[in-house]
Amino acid sequence: MRKTVTLYGATGVAGSACVEEMLEQDLFEVQVLLRQGQDRDRSTLGGRAEADKQALYARWRERGVRLIEADIASHASLIPALRGTDYLVSCAPYAATESQYALIYAAREAGVERFVPSEFGFIYEWEQFWPSDTEHRAMARQKAFIRRVIELAGLDYTIIPAGLWPEYYLLEPVAVMGDGNARMAWSTGRDVGRIIPHVLAHPASRNAVCPVAATAYCSWNELLDMRERLLGRQVERHYLDAAQWQAAYAAQPPGPLKTVMAIGVAATECPEGMPLWANWNALHLPQFQGTPLEQLFPDYIEPFVAAMQANLKT
Repeated sequence: MRKTVTLYGATGVAGSACVEEMLEQDLFEVQVLLRQGQDRDRSTLGGRAEADKQALYARWRERGVRLIEADIASHASLIPALRGTDYLVSCAPYAATESQYALIYAAREAGVERFVPSEFGFIYEWEQFWPSDTEHRAMARQKAFIRRVIELAGLDYTIIPAGLWPEYYLLEPVAVMGDGNARMAWSTGRDVGRIIPHVLAHPASRNAVCPVAATAYCSWNELLDMRERLLGRQVERHYLDAAQWQAAYAAQPPGPLKTVMAIGVAATECPEGMPLWANWNALHLPQFQGTPLEQLFPDYIEPFVAAMQANLKT
């Protein structure tokens, strides 16, 4: 019997890609949880326009996706909406992490089997103990606490750390984490969404932390060398060690760039042999292919970086 997967946060980059991949994969019954009430969209880069959302919903309905509405702030609304769900996947954005507490409680009451929290960055179980007190470490502690809440609720879980989302780190001059030679997990938002159902379908993912490299597993230098070849020019890069990242973080005013600085601090504070990322899919999902870098840079990353640069100037 096919499992039913309900997705929360389906209109974001990762969430929409996850729905599309599940439809292509055709292993699950697919449901999308839509927000009612006053809960606003807190997507990192702003949500889709309402007309775009409605067009997306219409396309999904035509392909057999069931759309269910609930007030995320109301257990009385959430619990019946989640009945019949086997796996609940949260693609809640960074700014809406706390919305998952209500989902976990309602999932338990509704008989949901497994919860996949929105933890598609570093391995937060380790990062929460890093020495520097940054806003990202505070978020890591909250994410780790959410796992304890899932366990307390008696739900199974699957944690999918995905490393760095490269589209956020390539503004020039590029600030490289460390000497640029260590291999890291790279996962674009789209590839994060694409890999989620493949991880979920694998038997080794039950009650497991599955750190993936959905797009590439390579060093900063390899990534930037590829970008230079595709652009036909040099990419300005600055190599920063842990102390320099800490200084940059301290000097940066509050805002999106400060969050990126905090992630740089975390990446460069890793003790030897204890990185915050890995390549689980190389062992367990060798058939999964991330978007090739030769296609990714011109089609997605460069336009994304250009738009981000324009937004920072306004």
